[in-house]
Amino acid sequence: MKKNELQLLFVVLGILAAVMSWQFVYRNFNDKTAALEAENATLKERVDKLEILEAKKDEYLDSIDAMQAEEDRIVQAFPAGVLREDQIMYLYNMELVDANEVRVPAVSMSAPEQITYPGSLTSEDGYELTDDNIGMYRLPTTVNIMTTNNGLKNVLNYIYGIQTRKSVDSVNLTVSNEGYLTGSVGVNFYFLTGTDVPYIEQDISGVWTGTGNIFGSLNGGLAGTAGTDAGAQTEETDGAADEEAGDADEN
Repeated sequence: MKKNELQLLFVVLGILAAVMSWQFVYRNFNDKTAALEAENATLKERVDKLEILEAKKDEYLDSIDAMQAEEDRIVQAFPAGVLREDQIMYLYNMELVDANEVRVPAVSMSAPEQITYPGSLTSEDGYELTDDNIGMYRLPTTVNIMTTNNGLKNVLNYIYGIQTRKSVDSVNLTVSNEGYLTGSVGVNFYFLTGTDVPYIEQDISGVWTGTGNIFGSLNGGLAGTAGTDAGAQTEETDGAADEEAGDADEN
């Protein structure tokens, strides 16, 4: 092989070596460098966020404590459950307050309805929020009432004055021939499930049992009020009559 041909061959081999070096070494090195630079940029961004969070750590901890206290306050404002006897006792006690001047001849109680949160549980930073398996329920209740103008105001104050959550959904009243307000009031009872708050049973020691007219008590300024439960009076009278009959039999 001639000298010129050998030189040309060396030149070609040198070019091929340069191309191979660029293709498999330099280019690969550039790709790795670009990937490392992108990763470093991501890590730097995370470090910057962490430094900001660290600078506001005490502020965040105070906010968490405030939110926890607010959550505890809200949970304490709702009962752990509302049973039929809870609703009955609440309305029975409402009737006993003379200032309310109200008579409750009938009550319609619906089944519990769960109230779901309509918004998103994902924060702006992409964090998924949880509800800790706490459920809120509403008990729609239609209360038929007979009252006076002042009595209606006192009844509404009575409903909103109780610590546990209730609301008035509707008021449909007309004036009777006697001049009283008669009709219905829609009341919602609310309670939470999944909390650590225990359910508290109602104290019914002062309520007569065995009567079919638990809302028959008449009180306040309504016409013909007696201030006692008609069913309870009947039960007490029947008991006295039975006792007298027993004494007669013994004699």
